[in-house]
Amino acid sequence: MTGSKRLNRISSELKKTISKIIFYDLNVEELKLASINHVKMSPDLSVASVYFTAIKTEKNGIEEIDRLFRLNNKSIRMKIPKYLSLRIVPEIRFFYDDTLDNVYKIEELLNSIKKDNDD
Repeated sequence: MTGSKRLNRISSELKKTISKIIFYDLNVEELKLASINHVKMSPDLSVASVYFTAIKTEKNGIEEIDRLFRLNNKSIRMKIPKYLSLRIVPEIRFFYDDTLDNVYKIEELLNSIKKDNDD
């Protein structure tokens, strides 16, 4: 149980740290349109899966932001020790979080069913 508390704490701190780095340390304006939603750490703390969303919801905008995260991955990783003291800085993998997209699709389906029932 203690291990999971530690994982959650480190995930939370890493989320805050990566957000600060994107906003204050990187000069990539497009990445400032992204929001870090969740960080999931591997049990051995060697890999951090970082989930993001973006204001630009069209597919090309998301792909561009994903590409920029991959290009700046090393730079982000190297700046983590400036804000967070970890024995080993984890490998970072960025993923687009499509949870909100799925919520909107389900909401549209429910609204269309309701509309059909009202008619």
